[in-house]
Amino acid sequence: MPVVMRLLRNTPGSELQAYFAERPVEFPEPVDWTGSNGALVKPVLKAIDALSEVERERIRIDFERADRMTSDVGQTALMDIASPEQRDILRDIATRHARALWLLRNDEKRFRRAEEASFFENSRRGRLWDGFVAPTGLKVGREVVHLEALAGEVKQFFREGQKIKIEVFDRSRMDLDGEIKELVQVTIYREGLPDSVSVFQGDDLEPLVYRPVYELAFTYEPASGVIEVVAQKKARRTELARMFAKTLLGHAIEGQRIPLRRYDLSVFMTEREFERDPEDGIDDVRLRLVKFETFDERAFVSIEARTEEATVHGEARRLFGERDPFLGGHRIVEAVLSVRFKPDTVNPRGRTITIKLRHPNGCDLKDKTEKERLIGEKYLRRWRVIEDLIV
Repeated sequence: MPVVMRLLRNTPGSELQAYFAERPVEFPEPVDWTGSNGALVKPVLKAIDALSEVERERIRIDFERADRMTSDVGQTALMDIASPEQRDILRDIATRHARALWLLRNDEKRFRRAEEASFFENSRRGRLWDGFVAPTGLKVGREVVHLEALAGEVKQFFREGQKIKIEVFDRSRMDLDGEIKELVQVTIYREGLPDSVSVFQGDDLEPLVYRPVYELAFTYEPASGVIEVVAQKKARRTELARMFAKTLLGHAIEGQRIPLRRYDLSVFMTEREFERDPEDGIDDVRLRLVKFETFDERAFVSIEARTEEATVHGEARRLFGERDPFLGGHRIVEAVLSVRFKPDTVNPRGRTITIKLRHPNGCDLKDKTEKERLIGEKYLRRWRVIEDLIV
């Protein structure tokens, strides 16, 4: 179980001891919880292997949940959802895995809300996400009458199951300028149509019938009036946003989507320096690849600088001379930047990341860490690559 090994190697012994003290785990020999993590692996795995299959699975699930919250997005969600007293404790815990396991162990409800916030943030600007325009300053209804109205609308819309669970909670998000935005998140768990899997009953296979649970979520930012929706199938999100606004905000909306971000790749047609701030620890920025399309849309041309000394513009001049596509007759449809960071305590040899941009609104920044997204989006704005921003 790789996830169990990760937790054992990245969680201080004191936190592991507290976790296992609450589980039906027996250690036949004394365990030195103050020793190295490497020394803990063998006796802990031996004790886990001695458990029943059900108890082993419970530990694996706990460890998987904690492991998923070790990303930058997950850690931000943990600190945001935790109470002020819990934040003080979490700040003193040495590792990401230990912080996640501590909150799961001590406040499972808050941990689940942090999971919901992390799920939402990971889905933003992806294929499951849409944003809609609504009035600013509205209050999100949390009374039973509001939640029952939303539950009824959701049941009627999906027509799959009767059970609905709705959770409403406050949280925050840091925008690209470092400003904290206050949000209200609403997460809905709904019952789906019956499904089945084959299981053994004695020596025979029998169908085990169950109803899957599907998740969808909303956020509302009173300051901007933006409703965000994370749900399967783009066509459904407009109607879901209208349901949310009608039942919890008490206001009808037209379902107007907020404008998509667009990237102006024409800024790379001229050779340039990429300015940056010293405090961000960026050592070098290079344009490494450009893909052109001819104006008549009949052909593509790609140019890649494959050595440290080479530049895309230099290679284009060398290869094409007077027919250099940077001189005209082509438009850039894709560009790849490499950003090299200076060495630090986390990466003593430094680190290089790539940012892929595609016309008109493709960008892989959502796949990077939170820090890299903030730095990347900060500079894409400064370098005039971003034409307009999602609110």
